[in-house]
Amino acid sequence: MRRRILLMTDHGDHTKPLEWALGAARHVIVAIIRPDDDLCFYAWQARPDAVVVALAALDHGLLQQLERLSREHPLPVVVFVDRSEHEALRAALKAGVSSYVVDGLEIARVTPVLETALVRFREFQTLRQERDAAMARLSERKRIERAKSVLMERRGLSEKAAHAALRQMADAAGKSVSETSKQILAVEALLHGQALADDPGARATSVSADPVKLIKASRAE
Repeated sequence: MRRRILLMTDHGDHTKPLEWALGAARHVIVAIIRPDDDLCFYAWQARPDAVVVALAALDHGLLQQLERLSREHPLPVVVFVDRSEHEALRAALKAGVSSYVVDGLEIARVTPVLETALVRFREFQTLRQERDAAMARLSERKRIERAKSVLMERRGLSEKAAHAALRQMADAAGKSVSETSKQILAVEALLHGQALADDPGARATSVSADPVKLIKASRAE
């Protein structure tokens, strides 16, 4: 499959072998940049499928650029370096590099290393998405439990009754239980903040207002 490649090199000895190897594999080099160029800008502008870096060695500035790229525009990144220390390898992998090759820029290896990086990147992105989804579900469950606790405390409800009240509110508003829980907690936080402003020693339980009633009142206005 033809790939769009953003190439970063520091001198011609690296550029020519990579151009030949990538061209032979029918990949397209969309831009060739230097280490002091803005990597994220070119990644955004050129829309590559992968980034290939070939340098004498990685420095702190480029590692920071790779970390930023991983946060803002995640892409498979292959790094070829002439020399490296163990700490540089660890830092590169932490910065989101998919494949890191030391003293191994050979034409025959470029395409296999690139394809391996693409596979690793897809696997990592899948794991990251699964992790983020799991964390989102956990956060949502915690939010709903906290909202139920507010209803139980404010209205003297049982857990089952609080859950039913929460679902009824969500249905009436045409929102999810999670969204309604978030709204209840936001109002409760406002009430708590007002209580502390009036009396620094006050607790949230000292506020007599019912967040559910306040939410309903705001909808009626």
